[in-house]
Amino acid sequence: MSHAFGPSQPPPNRDANEPLTAPQEIRAGVLPRGGELPVGAPSGDEAARVAAAPRAPLPSGASTPLPVIHDPYLTRPPPPGRPPLSTLAVSSVVAALFGPLGAVAAIAFGWAARREIERAPEARRGHGLASVGLSLGVLLTLCWSSAIGFGVWMWTTHSGGETTAALGEGEASPEPASTASPAAPLPDVPPPAAQPGGSVPQHTTHRRIGGLSIVDIGVDVSTLSEELAKQRAEAHAKGEKVLVMTTSDPCEPCRGVDRALGDPLMQTALRSVRLVRVDIDVFKEDLDQIKMPRRLYPGFFLLSPDLTPQDGINGGEWDDDIARNIAPVLGAFVRGQYTTRRQPWHPLPGSGMRL
Repeated sequence: MSHAFGPSQPPPNRDANEPLTAPQEIRAGVLPRGGELPVGAPSGDEAARVAAAPRAPLPSGASTPLPVIHDPYLTRPPPPGRPPLSTLAVSSVVAALFGPLGAVAAIAFGWAARREIERAPEARRGHGLASVGLSLGVLLTLCWSSAIGFGVWMWTTHSGGETTAALGEGEASPEPASTASPAAPLPDVPPPAAQPGGSVPQHTTHRRIGGLSIVDIGVDVSTLSEELAKQRAEAHAKGEKVLVMTTSDPCEPCRGVDRALGDPLMQTALRSVRLVRVDIDVFKEDLDQIKMPRRLYPGFFLLSPDLTPQDGINGGEWDDDIARNIAPVLGAFVRGQYTTRRQPWHPLPGSGMRL
């Protein structure tokens, strides 16, 4: 019995809603072979949730969209961690805040940190911070060095007692040599110490005026040279320098020097000096024996090893006998710095060393 359409007629068209046969569905890739789920397909529970979720209405003629498949391998990788910060770089900046030694340590830490960062097998942060610490250490080291040097210079200048610079204007300008010590009006100030001359003490006396040692040679000494040797030994033991002053009575310039000894300018000029006063009338022969001039007075002499005068000046080197004029001359003289003189030093014939 033949088909209604005949044996040679093709099969009628399939309904669009009729499901495909299994081989066609496998070829279309909708269903897996052997009942296996395709790679990346959602599980049964996930598929159920997706199917149960409300869907937006599709436009007319559009096919049903496939469910969204989430691939865990497509997620963004975690961000890489930051490289560690160099401890030496931080130390170089912190050390610079701890005074002179800290500034030097900052230089060492900064240099070491830069080398560590450049040679480390793994990346490290802090190269710029190490450079800042190194530069800051160099700058602060220079500042501290300048400050310490200035402080040492100020202390040395103050303790040295350089009266030539401190008293500036007291230095008298050179004038023609005079034949005698000037006599000038003196202020009405009581003398701070006993005056030698007519009032030469019977025994050698030793007193202090401020920081200055004053010795008046007494008339009972056996020889002047022995007493001067004794005074020089005592002065050396106390760190003092002997300055011999020849005087007489009456002698107004000598009394002017006596009155000026208590002035702060004279105290500074004659710091660490032992002033030994010798009367030229009482010790005339002794002065001639040691070749110490006595024609111009007051005279001031530094002793050589054999107790003869090594260098000398007299009151003609300044004008009025006041501390402002005397201190710069005597201060520079006892330190061997008085070079510009009104009268050059000429030792007596047969006396010790000539400068």
